[in-house]
Amino acid sequence: DFIALTDHNQVSELDKATSTRGSPAVRALPSGLIVLAGIELTHNPSGCQPAGDTSGKCRIHVNLLGVTGRVDGKLDWADRKTRLRIEKYQAALGAAKSLGGIVQINHPQWFWGMTAGLLAELGRRGVKLVEIANVQFAKWNKGDKDHPSMEEIWDGALRQGVDLWGVASDDAHDYHNRKGDKYPAGGGWVAVKARRDPQAIVDALAAGRFYSSTGVVLDQAEVVNGELLVEVAAAERGSFTIEMIENGKRVATTRGRSARRGVPSTGYLRAVVKRGDGAQAWVQPARR
Repeated sequence: DFIALTDHNQVSELDKATSTRGSPAVRALPSGLIVLAGIELTHNPSGCQPAGDTSGKCRIHVNLLGVTGRVDGKLDWADRKTRLRIEKYQAALGAAKSLGGIVQINHPQWFWGMTAGLLAELGRRGVKLVEIANVQFAKWNKGDKDHPSMEEIWDGALRQGVDLWGVASDDAHDYHNRKGDKYPAGGGWVAVKARRDPQAIVDALAAGRFYSSTGVVLDQAEVVNGELLVEVAAAERGSFTIEMIENGKRVATTRGRSARRGVPSTGYLRAVVKRGDGAQAWVQPARR
């Protein structure tokens, strides 16, 4: 198993007496939990463009995962002169050049303001990951009558030809299972296809060799001989529906534990697995 340690605006060491500078992990033992080095670049301005909701609040939160650089204390990286979201995100991409790691856009629809065009441009500028399911932000994930869901925005960006991999996360801030905890751990996660090594995990994330989940475990989620194959793990209990999404449209629905469909000659194909209790898994988009 692995986690990513992403404190706000700082790269935290587990052991302050020992530097892991140059490594993508702050803990990588032969056995036990791997802890990827990371940071959540956090900037909370107001009045961004495109505009969000009427509050004027704007959230530019960007994870860097598997960073090899280290900073002393808090990192001041934000561009406070511009109001343009793309330029504020560009400042985070600048920090990524010095720290290393994979770039992930966090909760893009918090207070709204993300668009498919903006997300596609971020993909063209080097962003690999986008948070499509943050279990602490259900309202912002789903959208409403006036705002698209994160999946709709993701599809809109994918239709523009960029490769962006969708992430589910717990955004955990509370770890002691106490009554009243607002941000508990474990509600959203990814399962990567990689050997048990920090750099191999980082490489798999960058290449999209993983699926994302809020509770559903899969035995298979990959392309074989031109077909996307999806299968729910044998140990999973409950009823399942598997939806195939081709270029943003649902083209097939299977009620059961497995499904397959050919990858189209143009565009992309992805899958969503839904369990009867509401838990889901997202299979990454595949292209020819």
